[in-house]
Amino acid sequence: MAERDVATLVRSARTRNGVSQRDLAEKSGIGLRTLREIERGRVRAPRSGSLRRIAEALSEPALLAQVGATAGAEGDVSEDDPLVLRILGRLSATRGTAELLTGTPKQRTLLGLLALQAHQVVERDEIIEVLWDGELPDTFGQLIHTYISRIRLMLDAHTLPGTGRTAVLRRGGGYELRIEGDSRLDVLEFGRLTHEAARARAGDDQVHEQALLAEALGLWRGHLLEGAPPRLARHAAAVEHTRLRVASALRLADLALARGQHEEVLAQLGPIARHEMLHEGLHARLLAALAGSGRRAEALELFAAVDRRLRAESGIEPGAELREAQMAVLREDGPAATVSTARPAGRADALRSVQLPQSVGDFVGRVEHFQVRQYLTGQGPLAAFGAAPVAALHGPVGVGKSALTVQIAASVARHFPDGVLHARLRTGTPDEVRTVLRGFTRALGVPAAELPAGLPELAALYQESVAGRRVLVVVDDAPGERAVRPLLPSGPGGAALLAGRTPLSGLECAQHFRVERFTADQSVSLLARIAGERRVLSERTAAETVAELCDGNPLAVRIAGMRLAARPHWTVARLADRLADEERRLSELVAGDLSVRDRLTSAYEGLDPSLRDALRALARSADRAFDPAGASALLRCGGRQAEDLLERLVDHQLLEPPVSAGEAYAMSPLVRLHTREQ
Repeated sequence: MAERDVATLVRSARTRNGVSQRDLAEKSGIGLRTLREIERGRVRAPRSGSLRRIAEALSEPALLAQVGATAGAEGDVSEDDPLVLRILGRLSATRGTAELLTGTPKQRTLLGLLALQAHQVVERDEIIEVLWDGELPDTFGQLIHTYISRIRLMLDAHTLPGTGRTAVLRRGGGYELRIEGDSRLDVLEFGRLTHEAARARAGDDQVHEQALLAEALGLWRGHLLEGAPPRLARHAAAVEHTRLRVASALRLADLALARGQHEEVLAQLGPIARHEMLHEGLHARLLAALAGSGRRAEALELFAAVDRRLRAESGIEPGAELREAQMAVLREDGPAATVSTARPAGRADALRSVQLPQSVGDFVGRVEHFQVRQYLTGQGPLAAFGAAPVAALHGPVGVGKSALTVQIAASVARHFPDGVLHARLRTGTPDEVRTVLRGFTRALGVPAAELPAGLPELAALYQESVAGRRVLVVVDDAPGERAVRPLLPSGPGGAALLAGRTPLSGLECAQHFRVERFTADQSVSLLARIAGERRVLSERTAAETVAELCDGNPLAVRIAGMRLAARPHWTVARLADRLADEERRLSELVAGDLSVRDRLTSAYEGLDPSLRDALRALARSADRAFDPAGASALLRCGGRQAEDLLERLVDHQLLEPPVSAGEAYAMSPLVRLHTREQ
């Protein structure tokens, strides 16, 4: 394409989007002078990367197509070459011999995450976890949108008319990479070939099975997503694909060794063994192949090297499988040697199930979700000392602690392959703790007949059973430190997620997270998910009024949404009018067995008499905020005693603490209305 044509296309696209040269230069990362020269047609051969950044900054997929398929590509692109994505090695997007530019490191990481789980929905929380290994930027939502838009630009620009489509689709709160044709993504093709190999094995067609496995393993060009950030490289899906590669290589080696094809085994297993340096099964087969090729000395040297690594890095000796392969070499049984794939018997399998209540389908994301996930999956300050991370959530009545706990546990469950143990406590009595411990210990593989009757003995057996296992323990409605201490896993690997109304401030080594009320946007989002997006957003102002009258309390907002959903003839404004009546507001916030009043009554009845008196005295005041001096007059006590009462009410989540030093304590409108009823 002529320089003048490129200049015209770029200038027209910028003008069409109403963007100045200076703004476009800043947004695309191209020098202002360079952009001016491109638009004047004075650049003889604009760099493909520059043209791509301009197109992405303008969100102009048509521009990419117009400047040619080679924009953003290195190599020759034929009009007939389809787009192919590869992740079995370094991430790449190619057409023919041309490798396409796939964007910034974060954009490449997101594309890799989507490709790793093609045809599956990748939730936004998982994207956040993988992209930001540390502090979450304030603009993370916009950044994700930008990366997705740029990936779509690249895919659209290189999708051929009339061929299978490759696209990123929005699915609820996440995104899904859809690819028509397994050959367009190597990991899908690998899955297809290994599935066909399994069918050939079932039909006892070992020749065809071996050929299919060899073809599947030939797709790998190195480590899966080589060079990707650690959080993506350690993703559960990446670990599983790597495991399937090793399993396929072991099966292929067994088939090839049985036919005396030792060089085939060395060619297939050698590259894998360099990354799996402690895998005894791989090295056992390599020993047999080296010996079968007449290289017995190399085989014995390989055994000695693996032996040293096992002792140095794991503190163990080679197992029976590797020892058997060594003895076969020493007996000169190499050419006919076969290696057993049986594994030595170990302890009983750990818990595999996830014992969690069903999560709500209309969950609204919140920042606490990301913070707790980061902490539980290895970001905690005590991780370096081998302590199991303990995250303790607390917050006001109806703020959604239980729903948030289930969502967090479900989202981090893949980090705990030995399972998730869940319990909801009522009273925290020794009998209740004993019952929970019995259930946990049974789930960890201990027969019921071996469970002791005494609580101390049962707790000791539970700790012995959970030690060293990667288990997440979830305890909801935690009534106090004494009740949850026996349930916490000890040592590295495990973690605990606790939730309760009051903070467990006396719990050693716990990280505390306060679950906050919803913002107006979060409240309106929940209303829309329950009562219908079009209905709620068409009355946005009324919906915000409902959110304000519900005081951002997720339970109250949920009940309001349920009442709207059950009454399609109501407008949102009508519900807002009904909630505006303070005398009837708590009566309006009832739906089935959900009641804000009932939850607040439970919290109120849990107070001792002195705190009830103090709460009633504060609720009678016309003021909505209290400093210790003002509270002292209302409570008719000294300043220090008044401050102590205020702090105790904060612990019970019936007062909001000061935002910063010197500011006042606050009582939420719903708590005030309920207390006045008393």
